Amino acid sequence: MMMIYRESEENLLKEGFIKKCPVDWKAIKNLMRRAYMDLKTAKRNIGDDEECAYSYAYNAMLRSGLALMFSEGFRPEIKDKHLTIVKFASSLLGSKFKKVINDYDFMRRKRHRFIYEPDIPCSRKEAEDALKTAKEFVDIIGKLIKERNPQAEFDFGKNNKF
Repeated sequence: MMMIYRESEENLLKEGFIKKCPVDWKAIKNLMRRAYMDLKTAKRNIGDDEECAYSYAYNAMLRSGLALMFSEGFRPEIKDKHLTIVKFASSLLGSKFKKVINDYDFMRRKRHRFIYEPDIPCSRKEAEDALKTAKEFVDIIGKLIKERNPQAEFDFGKNNKF
């Protein structure tokens, strides 16, 4: 059974999973643009290579989660970066987005298995579901970053329509 993570930014910082950093808007914009490009790449690969599509969908979530961290003035520490990004996103998004966070965490674990257990298959349905989840997550993050920073100009998805 999947669980939403309940760590706060304060606990993640205290436990050494994240560290403070200056907000870097250029990096945030680049990560979000790349997340939308990853979604397009995942979509293009659905019929040819489901594992590749799944991995690109996951990468889109990872990049947008990292952009969210950067926008809040944090970055993951060396250990458990992928899990830390999931936990951080969970702490900010809260229970309203429990399903998408749980799906993201499931995808993180599945993608890890693709790397270290190469016999694990990925079906077309799994790849399609991963793409749908990733699109939802990236859009949520993009909207949140824009809402929290209304003075900034953002065009992350403008040239990368999915």
